[in-house]
Amino acid sequence: MFDTIADFFGGLSDGQMWAGAVVCAVSASVVAFWLDRYQGWRRISWSEVYNGPINKHINNQPPPGMWEIHWQGQQISEGSLVILEVRNSGVQTLEPEHFPGPLTFTFEGRKVVHFKVRDANETLETALRPQVPAQAAPVPADTHPAGAHPSGSGSVSVSTVRQSAGEGAEARTDTITLPLFTLNRRDRFRLLVLLEDGRNGSSVKPPKITAGGKVRGGRIKRTAGRARRRWAAAIVVTLVAALSLGAGTYANNRSLALNATCSSSRLTVAGSTAFSPLAHQVKESYEERCTEAEVLLEATGSREGLTKLRANRTDETIAMVDTVPGLAPEKGLDGHHVGVLVFAVVANEKLSRGRSLWDRGLTQEELRQVFTGGAVDDEDERLAGAPVAVVRADGSGTRDVFEERVLGTRPTTPASPCPVPERDGDGAGGADRKRPANAPRICSVGSTMELLDYVNRTENAVGYAEADALPFFPHVRTVPVNGTAPTKENVLAGDYPFWASEVLYTREGATGITRDFLDFLRSRGVSKLLEGRGFLPCRELEDSRVEAMRCGAG
Repeated sequence: MFDTIADFFGGLSDGQMWAGAVVCAVSASVVAFWLDRYQGWRRISWSEVYNGPINKHINNQPPPGMWEIHWQGQQISEGSLVILEVRNSGVQTLEPEHFPGPLTFTFEGRKVVHFKVRDANETLETALRPQVPAQAAPVPADTHPAGAHPSGSGSVSVSTVRQSAGEGAEARTDTITLPLFTLNRRDRFRLLVLLEDGRNGSSVKPPKITAGGKVRGGRIKRTAGRARRRWAAAIVVTLVAALSLGAGTYANNRSLALNATCSSSRLTVAGSTAFSPLAHQVKESYEERCTEAEVLLEATGSREGLTKLRANRTDETIAMVDTVPGLAPEKGLDGHHVGVLVFAVVANEKLSRGRSLWDRGLTQEELRQVFTGGAVDDEDERLAGAPVAVVRADGSGTRDVFEERVLGTRPTTPASPCPVPERDGDGAGGADRKRPANAPRICSVGSTMELLDYVNRTENAVGYAEADALPFFPHVRTVPVNGTAPTKENVLAGDYPFWASEVLYTREGATGITRDFLDFLRSRGVSKLLEGRGFLPCRELEDSRVEAMRCGAG
């Protein structure tokens, strides 16, 4: 022991040993300074994932198919959604004692209606869950059949929403205050916040968001994403990449520009309710660039869209049709394949006894039994009760796709309209209703939003809708088909069966605004704009393992 210590101090006279010691000391000092000054031994990073209105008004007019958002019986007329990601980007686990001041988020000029915690483990989600206040008098369910009711296990209370100072009795609850919590290193969670405009009318700009609170021995910092590390090496790599790829980036950006050929006339786009939200986004972009053009959007169902196209011999019309592979094209019309829509089987969360249903899902044979009124073999006791099948009305392209690609048959028994669910007790939220006594095992609704609303309200209900239409239906879950989830990768690999080709039909040799709108919709920039919304544009289908899925097939 003593000999070792003596050798160490004796070795300090050697120049190499001194140099090594100095390098180690300087390096440790730089790292410690960087951590303390820029990173923080304890650090919370947060960023905006999404910040925008729920219904975007055009020329002060509500869009077609406008969502009606309600909270505890009161309509949220000018709502917006904010998604924040909060991450422990420091080097230590954060404990409650590390917070001398709680973490808060303020949304300037907005009222916090409700917020939820997502992508967190059960312990953390429970710790952050808001308290449930007394429920206000609800609006009757049949008043807003298509309204989404954002509710669930957590509700905003006085303890989690702080009033703005200096606004008296009319003070807006613009701030949420999170309880003290434990967050492991590199762990994260997301806050889904429903806001209402606190001023008169809809605000054009998204709300300014600020964070408050304190972290002992650290800091709270807003970032654009994950904290950047090894910044010196990143700068060098970025400079080299910028020089070598500059021309390619410029060319790519040019190809993604939303350029439109404009026509000063009116166009009607009618048909698929599944594709209409995407078509609405294209319509908005087109009208922003072509101010003298008018595009009317009618979400009436695929067959109704074709009927309107055939009836309008003189008007400019496009029919949106959900199509299954192998189906003969409509005679006398030009079909324009624009991509693939991905659909999902959905169910009320009370249908499952545990997680097995959401992990394993249902087989096509089990779904065939459910949607033809038969009994489902449930030996492993996944289901909490007999499923209630909810289908779209006859003429729906989504229904045709579901019966063709999932069921493999068309039920012979017609489905009657779905009855109004009966209230069950005084529970808060939308999932507080049961199937009426003697109600049919299979019933139909007219639109996607009505189907999701019915499934959201009705215990054990099962239906189907486009894969990205679930954000404001908190009691609706996705059910895998044959154990496979509705992801882009599974669809392109041919492992997931519930998808449809989206074909836009026009009169033969269409020109003018019809051709201009189609060219705009199929442009690379618009295709990029629509990615990630349950839609795969043609350019993403080129490498699909399913030949019939590609736009040039058939």
